[in-house]
Amino acid sequence: MATAQYRTLLEKIVHEGPWTIEETCRAYEARAQQMKESATLSPRQLARWMRGDVAQARAVAQRVAEAFWGHRFEVLLGSPHDFSEFERHSGTAAPGLSVDVESLEAAAVMAAHESFEHSARIAGTVDSDDISELQESVLELARGYQTKPPLQLLTEARHIRNVAYLLLDKTRRPAQTSELYQVAGQACGLLAVVAFDLARWDAAEEQARSARTYAELIGDADLEAWSRGTQALIANWRGQSRRAIDLIASSVDDAPAGVSTARLRAIEARAWAELGRPDQVKESLRLADVEMEQARHNELYGATGGEFGWGPSRHAACAGTALLTVGHGESAVTRISDAISLAPEDPLGGLEPARAQVDLATAELVAGRLDASVDALNSVWTIPAPHRRQGITGRMDQLAHRLIGRDWRDTQQAVELRDQIEVFNSEAASRLALPSA
Repeated sequence: MATAQYRTLLEKIVHEGPWTIEETCRAYEARAQQMKESATLSPRQLARWMRGDVAQARAVAQRVAEAFWGHRFEVLLGSPHDFSEFERHSGTAAPGLSVDVESLEAAAVMAAHESFEHSARIAGTVDSDDISELQESVLELARGYQTKPPLQLLTEARHIRNVAYLLLDKTRRPAQTSELYQVAGQACGLLAVVAFDLARWDAAEEQARSARTYAELIGDADLEAWSRGTQALIANWRGQSRRAIDLIASSVDDAPAGVSTARLRAIEARAWAELGRPDQVKESLRLADVEMEQARHNELYGATGGEFGWGPSRHAACAGTALLTVGHGESAVTRISDAISLAPEDPLGGLEPARAQVDLATAELVAGRLDASVDALNSVWTIPAPHRRQGITGRMDQLAHRLIGRDWRDTQQAVELRDQIEVFNSEAASRLALPSA
């Protein structure tokens, strides 16, 4: 497999980042607005910059580019192999090379990644220890997923994927090739989730599809089912619930029994819920619960797999979300409360407690308890802006929408809560360049 050859550092950043060309241009212009600079960027102009074809860029455009991508303008338009570590601007949330370089620990990790990639590039053969290290790294990243901000996860998952690509170029041994395709598929899967967390839907879909392709190539049924489920989840969040159901239907019969099938059925229930089909929601959840009850131990895709995992707490939370969507407030409160209570016993099962807390707040509101809804959010407000993922901010938007309903719109407490949510989400959007609601 050939690795990409980039003409400029900017071309490398854009192509390896989570955004499309159009999304990158919009994010650039949003950064210009934050800087109070009058600068725009069209896809055609960005394409010229990526080629290094710039006769004369306006000073204001260069200033915004340097702030946005974290490098001097001439470095961005130079070879990706020539730029120096010292060219990086500390603390820049650049979409292509995103890591908290103010932290010595993060800088050390970045340096280690670069050393590993270089050694993999120059090595004549593939060392089995390198493959083992990649396998351990992807599992460690999946298990620690909820503790890191999305932009750092983007850097680390991409590093694992790129090293797998480098090693694939150097081996023809079937066993090693299979292991490396699996690592690449898992890394693409994590990149799909990162892009989802950043609300970059096209990028998320593309990464999930890549993960599924690698899984099909090596016959990894669990990874294939996980990738299909992730595609369905992305489709559902994009308002494509019928497509989500079709994706589940095309894969559920071939998915391994147990947690892999349970996850597919639970995601199916959420899609039926968006379509307003409570009977289908009930049936999908029944089938999901049966699979969970019969599930055997699965290290990566079960209760210990982190972001790949599907433990009891995450299963209960997903069921609660489906029930909430069809307006079954009391049933949703029960399932989501179960998820939260199970979380301490299921720390690697993949549940992000904050998402469950927001769903609980919404379920309490649907059940008619505004005070309980406010209380459920106590632990959510303290989440640092870089950790406020789409799964959280999107749910907060849904809660805010319910607060303008007939029962609450004239309530002072509801007005104050809507204002808090607006500030909470705007802080996340400005830090991560997320699309505004």
